[in-house]
Amino acid sequence: MKIKELRDKMKQCKREDIEKIASELYKLLPKSKKEAEADPMIEKIISGEAVAVSEKKKAVLDFETLNNQINVFLKYVDSGYYYEPNRIVPKNKRSKWRFEVKNFIKMINEVPVDGEHGVESAQLLRGIYKRLAYGCGYYIFCSEDPFQSIGIRQPDFYGMLIKRTFATGFSDENLKNMLEDATIVFIDRNSLNIELEAIYAGSLPTSDLKYKAIDFIKEYVERYESEIKAGSKRSHDNYRLKSNIEEMCETMLLLSIYLCEPEEAIAYYWQHVHDSSQEITLYKILDTIGNYGNEKLWLSVYEDGLKKGIKPRDSLEKRYMKLKQDNN
Repeated sequence: MKIKELRDKMKQCKREDIEKIASELYKLLPKSKKEAEADPMIEKIISGEAVAVSEKKKAVLDFETLNNQINVFLKYVDSGYYYEPNRIVPKNKRSKWRFEVKNFIKMINEVPVDGEHGVESAQLLRGIYKRLAYGCGYYIFCSEDPFQSIGIRQPDFYGMLIKRTFATGFSDENLKNMLEDATIVFIDRNSLNIELEAIYAGSLPTSDLKYKAIDFIKEYVERYESEIKAGSKRSHDNYRLKSNIEEMCETMLLLSIYLCEPEEAIAYYWQHVHDSSQEITLYKILDTIGNYGNEKLWLSVYEDGLKKGIKPRDSLEKRYMKLKQDNN
């Protein structure tokens, strides 16, 4: 009789019958087996220790399986197997990638962030996020908007990622990774970089962390500007690097607004972001302040723009007149 058959039969037994079966089976064991294996096992089961150990081993095994499955998935994505003809991922499975991702996310979120696999789970989630974001710029899935395909807006996914990442600690690596994932990634059709950048700025709980993030931003900007100077002058590369600089400066401005010290960040923005006209730069700064700052700061930056000889667009001028009137 197999174990499953025995269990099925015992389900139909009364308590006294189960006790009798256990007693008779125990009698069949030689004395050495009883003392060396059976007795310790019985004690562990009665105390609940065996169940706890079994569940712990199951959890470890489940995470190892999940880890392997996700890494294989990411490898296949990087190899183009989810949109190009190949023999690795069957054609009927390529369009079902979103169901795999949804299941992976669900299972990752079940992993305790403060447990032994907390850091690894955050890394796995980041691996998925980076591929989905990349898929917003290049065709790597059977979809032009991977985030929409899995039913999660990019800012919501990023919020989930940063929460799990920072729950494992505010290391320099984590601060830089989350900064990159907010600023130098492709964005889905219904989102903006500034939404991610605002989540990043708001997720740093102390002033020291915000200052450290600003220092990292300056390092990135310096590096991008060096690449522009040393580059091949290709318009595509320059556009990408200038875009990276702009998003970094945008994040610095948000962090400075949170710190109530926006002046240096505004000056830094003017110094490092080079739009086709100063009016465009002014518009961008005012747009950020209008959404995340206060009216007094908005008016001050607008008036500084006038002093620079900039003629703001009509929408800015109308807002300025209204704010001026409201604040008098």
